[in-house]
Amino acid sequence: MKTYEGLARRRLPSAVLAPIFVGLLALLAACDVGPRVESAAPALQPAAPPAAAGAAVAPSAQSAAPAATPAAAKPAPQAPLKLLKVAPVDGHIGDSFTIAGEGLPANAQVQFFWATMDGTFDTKVHLETVEFYERKFAAKRIPLGRATTDAQGAMSARLTVPDDYGEIHDIYAAVDGQDVARGGYRVLPEFSVSPLEGPIGTPIVIRARGLGWKNWESTWAVSWDNKYAGFISAVTTRGTAVAVVRAAGPIGKRMIDIWHAGQTVPYLNWEQSPQAHIPIFQYTFNVTKDAGPPQAAVEWPEGAVPAIDPVAPRTTANVSALSRAVQIGATIAPPAGPILSRATLRGTALPPNAPVELFWMTARGSRTSGLGWALAELPLGKAVTDQAGVLALDFQVPDDLGGWHTVKVVQGDKILAEVPYLIQPSLVGVTPTRVKVGETFKVQIKGVGWTELDNIYTVVYDNSYVGFACGFNSNGDVTVNLRASGVPGTHLVDLYPAIYQGHGKPPWLYDTPQLTALRDHPGLALGYRLPIFRLAIEVIE
Repeated sequence: MKTYEGLARRRLPSAVLAPIFVGLLALLAACDVGPRVESAAPALQPAAPPAAAGAAVAPSAQSAAPAATPAAAKPAPQAPLKLLKVAPVDGHIGDSFTIAGEGLPANAQVQFFWATMDGTFDTKVHLETVEFYERKFAAKRIPLGRATTDAQGAMSARLTVPDDYGEIHDIYAAVDGQDVARGGYRVLPEFSVSPLEGPIGTPIVIRARGLGWKNWESTWAVSWDNKYAGFISAVTTRGTAVAVVRAAGPIGKRMIDIWHAGQTVPYLNWEQSPQAHIPIFQYTFNVTKDAGPPQAAVEWPEGAVPAIDPVAPRTTANVSALSRAVQIGATIAPPAGPILSRATLRGTALPPNAPVELFWMTARGSRTSGLGWALAELPLGKAVTDQAGVLALDFQVPDDLGGWHTVKVVQGDKILAEVPYLIQPSLVGVTPTRVKVGETFKVQIKGVGWTELDNIYTVVYDNSYVGFACGFNSNGDVTVNLRASGVPGTHLVDLYPAIYQGHGKPPWLYDTPQLTALRDHPGLALGYRLPIFRLAIEVIE
């Protein structure tokens, strides 16, 4: 077993796990069943693309055939799969292992397949909102390597653990497109934390690999000195996660614990859970000094606004009108930005010398008032196309809710096009930044959205979760008044994206800080870019 910084507690030794795991595989192979993942990939014809998760399954002959019709002939039973012997039976990503089999077709080419999943978030986009449902995984297989059997049908190969989700994976051996043997391998989770020393405000990078995909294997929580900081996920990143917390005072040794967190919060008595074989990870960070409050910073998801289908469903947007916008070459440049920034709408192939009006499509209302909400359109400006039917209009982005909006181009009572634009959250500031204990300071951001994916931000004070703030009723403005606490010196305030609510299966809780939001937030696939805000104050005598 590799060694890592920190202490993984209460893991059963490999000498105990190995014979148990091998014996279990032998028993399962004899019964032609095995350790399977949910929505597992089909056992036959692994070289063909797997069936989509949730695809219809043909009814059995007994249920499908009418009672008066003779029963259809049953296919010949498939031979039980042979057992693939794997050694060692567990390890980390990048480790090597040996796989061997006997009683296979002689002098045959064998291809190995690794059973895994593709992870996504299940969301539903409506004109007036986006609903969050659940994490969704579709089974698939990936090629792992090849070998050739000898004249007695035996073979052995050396393979490498792929960079993938953690925990148990089936390994299939196929000859001529048919499964002939099966084994299994357990990918162990691993974490690293760096650095482990520095002044208050030091960014501490937490990296993880080999996180599982099932409910109680995939989500982890971070605590700082026994205070909950937020959760780590790796749904769309194939079990790999990167999160950043900042070193909070006071000066001295601070404890970092990474817990099981199937519901996004720490599962404290994990040793008594069915997942007791999965360790937790513990570290100590040495806060060396207080160098004063770091400057405010905004951390964004990597890359620009994702290139998504121009006619993909978006809030406030009618798909048919989006299609017309593509046909007439209507665009907004830049396609995203903060409130009160400037943008230009351009269009071609419009009616020549025609007056047009532009309207900003948004939402108005509240979830908590009980009155609901609806779409609203606000006048944005007027223009006239030139003699070639070209339109160019510069406009100021309204001080409004964040998220996807559309600019509607109207001539008389006819909608010519709807062009999408994304308002991104922005920082107003922290005032005052020097306060006494008990005094109030204000944190303000703009461009917070209204859907279940971008409706709130969570507030973390010195790596301790305080609560969340909503931007819907206030049309995108989030102003939080907090009281300064703690010893004199620097104190940190971090604002993380979160999921406001959902409609799917448990066990995720909502309204908790997603430390991995820059890489694994459900809004990323829909084009949302929600940043993390890094702020600070100084508490004075």
